[in-house]
Amino acid sequence: MKPNRLSLGLKFSLAVTILIMLTMLGVTTLIINYQKESLRQNTFESNLAMTRNLAHDAEGPLLMFDPLRLNELVKTVLEATSCAYAMVIDREGTVVAHTQRALLGLQLSEQSFPELLLTLSGGRESVREYSRENGPVKEFSVPIKIGSEIIGAAAVAYSIRSIDAAIEARLKNLKRYIYLITGIILLFGIAGAFAVSRLLTKPLKRLKETMLDIQTGNLDVEVEDPGIVRCWERMDCDKRDCPSYGKTRCWAIAGTFCCGNVQGTFAQKIGDCRKCVVYRESCGDEIRELVEVFNQMVRDLRYNLTELEKANTAKARLERLSALGEMAMTVAHETKNPLNSIRLAASYLKKNFQGEILTEFLSIIEEEVMRLNDITSNFLGFSKPAPIKVKTCDINTIVKSTVELIRQEATDRNIEVVILTDEHIPPFPCDFSRMKQALLNLLINALDASSAGDTITITTEAAGVQMKLSVQDTGTGIRPEALENIFKPFYTTKTRGSGLGLAIVDRIVKEHKGEIAVDSIVGKGTTFTIALPVHEYANI
Repeated sequence: MKPNRLSLGLKFSLAVTILIMLTMLGVTTLIINYQKESLRQNTFESNLAMTRNLAHDAEGPLLMFDPLRLNELVKTVLEATSCAYAMVIDREGTVVAHTQRALLGLQLSEQSFPELLLTLSGGRESVREYSRENGPVKEFSVPIKIGSEIIGAAAVAYSIRSIDAAIEARLKNLKRYIYLITGIILLFGIAGAFAVSRLLTKPLKRLKETMLDIQTGNLDVEVEDPGIVRCWERMDCDKRDCPSYGKTRCWAIAGTFCCGNVQGTFAQKIGDCRKCVVYRESCGDEIRELVEVFNQMVRDLRYNLTELEKANTAKARLERLSALGEMAMTVAHETKNPLNSIRLAASYLKKNFQGEILTEFLSIIEEEVMRLNDITSNFLGFSKPAPIKVKTCDINTIVKSTVELIRQEATDRNIEVVILTDEHIPPFPCDFSRMKQALLNLLINALDASSAGDTITITTEAAGVQMKLSVQDTGTGIRPEALENIFKPFYTTKTRGSGLGLAIVDRIVKEHKGEIAVDSIVGKGTTFTIALPVHEYANI
């Protein structure tokens, strides 16, 4: 497993375990090395003491020249210490006693035993290491004195390998105990590391779970902390009318009675709360303080979202009131001229009853009343749209039936209407009349922008789980600065009209969970494209 995939608690436990292992390894090594050097020193002092004892015991026998006693002494040394050899020499450097009897009477040379002869001549103890056939040895030399007179010297040599083996044998049990203690300490250390890591990561896990809950949209959550200090208990407070009395987090509550004064909102007083003993004892370490800061952030977010929702509601209300005001002004303005035309035509009819004139003015009345009726209908349709009635529809049927409503006018104005349908588009859920109204508004808009010789093309096509309906004209086009406003209510570039046609189209499309887009080039034409879901279970 890669290190970056390990949990924080496991990483901490592993780090502490490794640290303990390295520490114990270092301590164990130091202890063993110290004990080894201590044993070496003790062995050195013991071997030197043995040589001194031999020199002391050999004083009488050497003075009396008792070779049997001397040989018993070196034999005793050999049996007691397992030395390589032991010997006694007289003042002339002649071997008078030796653990190897073949060497008795040997006259020592300065080349072979320099330190021993130096001891004999100088009267001081000496130690030397040298190699023999059986390996390196360490030789201890002690002068034999009667008073201040040197009458000989004693020497005992020990195998260095034997010394090291003896030391290692003595260290074996010590190492066993040290390793046992190290293992016990390591186990307790690992257990402690896991316990501490669990203690440290537990609030972090709660924090993580709460953050995941917040991601789902639930802001009514907080990370609980059982170690929180209760304000009224800690401060021995009996102000039961304080908003924080009986509650845990006093710093998250507005209007609390702190220091004898009423404090403001939690956002305003949190700076002072961080200095309070209740907050400091509640937070404890840095992790618990992090938890409280997170809870504070959630409360701030919850508060800000509430305020934003209130602001959006107020904004929407104001926009609706503004739209209604504009609607009223537009209605008054748009109905003024038709009503005046009706009044003037009626007044004139009272004075003139000739048939030709009467027919002309009746036509004017009819035309203006129809226009007034259309304007009124658009206002009513936009301000109080009826709920959509969903049924299974065929988009090609909607297109063909709607085109028939404007075909005669297009023919009269020498405008060509072309229909390009995709017969593989499946039926889809929609409000037949509302969708027909949306398409009719687009066609009327295309007719208004077109002139003789222009073409209006209506296209349907399947696009995955969507269906696309487009209305393209080769008319005047729309200025770029007007494109971003054409779907707003009451916005129009025409001298006649309410400015609600495209706004109604946009609403109908959105009611059907669709989208509408526009692409226009001045002098070349405009294309409106509607994309609607066609899958069987479209949620409208």
